Amino acid sequence: MYKVLLADDEPFALEGLELLVDWESRGFQIDVMCLNGEEAIEHIRHSSPDLVVTDIRMPVLDGFELIEETRRLGNHSTLFVITSGYDDFDYARRAMRLGVKEFMTKPIIGLEIDEVLARVHNELRERERRELIRESADRYNVRQSFSALLFGDEEDEKQAAARTLARLNIQPAYWTYVHVGTDAESAGGAREAAMQVAEKTSYCYLIDSFRGSFGLVFGMDTPDDRVVRSFAMRLFSAMQAAVSGRIEMAVGCTVDRSIDLSKCYGSAVEAERFLFFGDAAIVHYEDIRGKTLTFDLGVLMMVDAIVDAMENDSSDDLIYAIREAFRNFEERMTLPELINIFVTQVVMRCASVCKTLGGDSDSLLKQSSLLAHGELNGNLQESTAALIAFCLKCQSTVSELHGKQAVGTLAKVFDFVRQHFKATFTIKEISERFYINPVYLGQSFTRKYGKGILEFVHDLRIEEAKKLLKESNDASSAIAEVLGYCSYQHFLKQFEKRLGMKPSDYRVQFRQ
Repeated sequence: MYKVLLADDEPFALEGLELLVDWESRGFQIDVMCLNGEEAIEHIRHSSPDLVVTDIRMPVLDGFELIEETRRLGNHSTLFVITSGYDDFDYARRAMRLGVKEFMTKPIIGLEIDEVLARVHNELRERERRELIRESADRYNVRQSFSALLFGDEEDEKQAAARTLARLNIQPAYWTYVHVGTDAESAGGAREAAMQVAEKTSYCYLIDSFRGSFGLVFGMDTPDDRVVRSFAMRLFSAMQAAVSGRIEMAVGCTVDRSIDLSKCYGSAVEAERFLFFGDAAIVHYEDIRGKTLTFDLGVLMMVDAIVDAMENDSSDDLIYAIREAFRNFEERMTLPELINIFVTQVVMRCASVCKTLGGDSDSLLKQSSLLAHGELNGNLQESTAALIAFCLKCQSTVSELHGKQAVGTLAKVFDFVRQHFKATFTIKEISERFYINPVYLGQSFTRKYGKGILEFVHDLRIEEAKKLLKESNDASSAIAEVLGYCSYQHFLKQFEKRLGMKPSDYRVQFRQ
C-alpha cells in the first residue's frame, strides 16, 4: 500500500476525500490528514508519503508553497495531486512547472479521482521498478568492483573499480577483508548468516571467492584493530549460531585505499594457512605478521616409511610413523599445501597397494574424507587422526588380502602358459581365469620366476622356433604364424633379441 497525505483547510473536504474514495482497493492507504500546509510539511519532513493530495488555497502555507518547500528539503520522490475550486489554467501551468502532473477541480467526482489514482499508481509502480533495476545494477557493480579490487591483476581494472565505488559514494577511510571457510554442509547456512550481518553493517559487502568459499569486505572510519576484531567476533557468532559444522575465519590487514584491497586478500590467505596449526577458529593477520611457514620437499621422503609400516602389519609402527611426520610438520611450520601433497601421496600409495592385491581401493578412498575437495579438512590434529584411521584401515585390508591369496596360484599360471604359449591371450585374461589381480599377478610372477609373463611366452616361442628351423623347411614367416605371432616383424625382433641373428642365418648356421 502506498501512503497518502491529505491536506485541505476545509474539514468537510478532507472527510469527503477519506470516505468517498475506496483508497485501499486502488492500492493506497491514508497515513495522515492535515488542515494546513505548515502541518503537512512538518509531517513530510519526518515521514515522506508516497502521495500528497493538497488543496491550493490554504492558510500559512498554500499548496504551491508546500510543494516548493518539500522539494527544497530534498524530497523529490513524493508525488503531488493538486485540488482547487477554481478551474484556472494559470494554476495548472504553475503546477506543471513544479513537476505536478495531476490537477483536479472541486467538487471532485469519483470517475475523475479513479482515473487520477490509476495514473499515479502506475507511475509509482514504474518508479519502483526502475529503482529496483537501478539498485540491482548498483549492487552488481559493487560486487564486481570489489571482486576486481580483491582478485584482479590489471591495474586499469582496479582503477576503474575504485572510481565506480567512489561514484556510488562507497568510500570509507579504511578497509579490511575477512575470508570464511566452512565444510560443504555448513556453507549455505553460514553464507546466509554472513549476508544478514553484512546487510546490517555499514560498508560491509559479501563477496564470493573461489571454490565456493566467500568473504566479506568491511569498511571503517578509523583504523582501530578493536573495531575489526569486534566485527569478526560478531560475524563468527552469527554463523556459529546458524550452523553446527566447521567455520574458520582469516582476517586480513587494514588498508587506507580501496585500490589496495588485494593486499587485504593476500594477507587473509596467508593468515588462513596458520589455521591449520592451532585450535582457534579465527586468525588475524596482525597476530601472525612476520611469521613464516617452511617449504621442504624432504617431507615427502617420509611417505615411504609410512607405506612400509602399513605393509609390515605393525599398527604401532604405523601410528608412530604418522605421528612423527606430523610432529615434524608442527615443529617446522610446514606449508599446509605441502602437507596436503604429503597426505595425498600416502593415501594414494596405500590405496594402490590394496588395489594391487585385489582390494577395492575406490571404496577405501570414498570412506575417507582426507581428499575431499582436493585439500585437507580440519587442522593438524584432525588431519593426523584422519590419516591414522585411513592407514590402519588399509593395513587391515592388506593383511586380509594376503591371507586370501590362493596357494600355488603362480605355479598353475606357469603350467598354463607353458601349455598354451602359442595361443593369443593377455595378462588380464589369465588373471580372470585364475581369479587374481592382474597387476599383482604380473609383479608376483616376475618376482618368482625372474621374468614377466610376456617375456616367458616369447622365450617359449623362440625355443620352439629354433626347433622348427632345425627340423623343417618351413618359411620363417610360416613358423612365426604357427607360434602365434600376428606380425613377422614382431617375431623377427624377439628372435634377434635372444639369439643376435635372423632366423634364416640361424638355419644356415645350424645346417653347415
